[in-house]
Amino acid sequence: MENHDYNLHDSTGTRLMISVPFNLGITAAEIVGGLLSGSFSLLSDALHNFTDVMALVISYVARHIAKRERDSVFTYGYKRAEVVASIINVTVLLSISMLLFKEAVAKILNRYTIDTDLMLWVAIVGLVGNLATAIIFFSKSKRNLNVRSAFLHIVGDALSSMAVVFGGLLIKFHGWWFVDPLIAFAIVAYVIVGFIHILEESLRIVMQAVPKGTSVEEVKKTIESLDMVKDGHHIHIWSSDGKNVYVECHATLSDSSKSIDTCIDKIEKKPNSIGIKHVTVQLEERRCRERKEC
Repeated sequence: MENHDYNLHDSTGTRLMISVPFNLGITAAEIVGGLLSGSFSLLSDALHNFTDVMALVISYVARHIAKRERDSVFTYGYKRAEVVASIINVTVLLSISMLLFKEAVAKILNRYTIDTDLMLWVAIVGLVGNLATAIIFFSKSKRNLNVRSAFLHIVGDALSSMAVVFGGLLIKFHGWWFVDPLIAFAIVAYVIVGFIHILEESLRIVMQAVPKGTSVEEVKKTIESLDMVKDGHHIHIWSSDGKNVYVECHATLSDSSKSIDTCIDKIEKKPNSIGIKHVTVQLEERRCRERKEC
């Protein structure tokens, strides 16, 4: 399960949402087919498809909420709507995945009967559906990052369906019933690992952890490289949405002869060199050192 942050924009949102009803149809067919045929791998593949559909829909809705202007209540704006949506989505689907994972283990230990003909037909329908959706997005995937992300997820769904088809053939012609729970086990394990990664990243944002790829030491060194800055401290680094990085810091000036506005402009622009565009700085001469609070 890859990171499902599709970053939908108006120019690509409509195109990406085309796959939603198509994949919902595939998911429904696999759920019904899995229950009727007794194939647990079909049910697991349905979960895999459903996670992509849910991620796409929630990301689309949250993206529109995130675009709302900040107000007197939400003074930072609504950018974290996507992160909140991600946590809700992952928490619910991770719970379902854990139940399927437990059931997959139990299935491996207990032989059961599978209607391989029905299993194969449904799996083939799912495979054809995913391949058709992938073809729709293939040409645009080379030029648009968001469409490329959706295309890669669809390819992942197609590979999952292909594994179920292959497993169905092994069961039909060789009687290897245990292949079904093993494939289900692999699919669900893959989904769970991806969910845990997404949940970890989302919680890092909510807890305002320093974004990966930067550090307090790097920001401090960058600010102190200016001649006018004697010391950079009280540094806070966070991200509101996993993309935009913010820095808040105090800077002790070594040269107080320059105007405050000039000092602020230079200090706030300096972190641009390390990819940080949003900086708020508080200037001082000896305030923190005397108060020992920073």
